[in-house]
Amino acid sequence: MSYKVSEEELKKALDLEAKAKKDPKKRWVERMMRSAKQYHKICPYYDKKTVVCFLRLGEKCDRDGRFEACPVFIAFLEKKYDEITKAGKPLPVDFLDPLITYG
Repeated sequence: MSYKVSEEELKKALDLEAKAKKDPKKRWVERMMRSAKQYHKICPYYDKKTVVCFLRLGEKCDRDGRFEACPVFIAFLEKKYDEITKAGKPLPVDFLDPLITYG
């Protein structure tokens, strides 16, 4: 059985893969997520006692403290990436780096 793939489809697929690999913001956010998982079982911005997310400014956390694929946590990291790169500072390699918290 053989499948024929047009050159256009092949180029489109390769471009999508190249974009995904080259996006430094996405790579950095994923690295920070892995680093955060290393140090924290639940979201570091989640209060167990009151079930509140500190990133949402006091709103209730709908994910019960899990931060894997949490859109609020990812948006926070993306915002931090933009702030750090705009200021011209070196990007943190670890989640516990003070630049993440105090920017």
